Formats: sequence, structure tokens, C-alpha cells
Amino acid sequence: MEKIKVLAAFENGKLKPVIFQWRNRLYKIFRVVFSYSKNIGREKIFYFSVQTKGGDFEISFNRERFGWKIEKILN
Repeated sequence: MEKIKVLAAFENGKLKPVIFQWRNRLYKIFRVVFSYSKNIGREKIFYFSVQTKGGDFEISFNRERFGWKIEKILN
């Protein structure tokens, strides 16, 4: 898991990642395939499976630490 920078928006009251930067490259998200959240101890983590031109990824947002990470590279 690596930290990433994410530009996100709120759409209909829900968090939606739009673009992320990873290893000095920008990835524009053209589709959020699915999302879910889970509690790990006191922390709530939001997971997003996203499609970009550069590949498919699972990224996460930790609400308590206010940080984003790459969880998986899906292809």
C-alpha cells in the first residue's frame, strides 16, 4: 500500500475520487466500478475500485487519518 494524492468531489452526498497521482503520474478516473466501506478499530476506511486509462486500481480513503492509498493494482 502506497500513499497517493487524490482530487475528489462530493456527488449526491457521497465521496467520489476524480483524479489521483501515483509515482509522479496522473490517473484520471473515468469510472468507479464499485465502492464500499468498513470499520477497522476506530477508523472508517472507504474503498473504491476504479478504472483509468493506465489500468484498474483499488484505492482507499481513511476518514480518521484523512489520507488516500493504493490498495491493489487490478491489471
